[in-house]
Amino acid sequence: MKQAKSSNGKGKAMLKSMFKWGDVLLLLIVIVAVVLTIVLATGNKAQYAEVYIDGELKYQLNLNEDTTLDILDGKMTIKVHDGKIFVEHSDCAEQLCVHSSPIGKDGGMIVCLPNKVVIKTSSKKVDAIT
Repeated sequence: MKQAKSSNGKGKAMLKSMFKWGDVLLLLIVIVAVVLTIVLATGNKAQYAEVYIDGELKYQLNLNEDTTLDILDGKMTIKVHDGKIFVEHSDCAEQLCVHSSPIGKDGGMIVCLPNKVVIKTSSKKVDAIT
């Protein structure tokens, strides 16, 4: 009875003829670069919300702490809850800022043109020096 020859040796020889060491090294570098890009791109989550009034940074709120903030002498109320920030109340006519979706750690921006208020998220705390 004849034994069947193993085709395993043939497959290895074929792979060796198709790929050189440089090809394998290049493939590994590309895979590592893709994985690092994905990890770094998804790891930069916002931690703070910045409130600008008339183009000037007035407040910086931590998205991890639930809080309510009245600005413009009570004309507008901003609320941070469960890692998201939204406008709870505003005296502006169209109420677009009140009806806009809450923004959070994934980024975004809320704008109230009549009150000249912009709320946006950022990933690092800014101090007076920077």
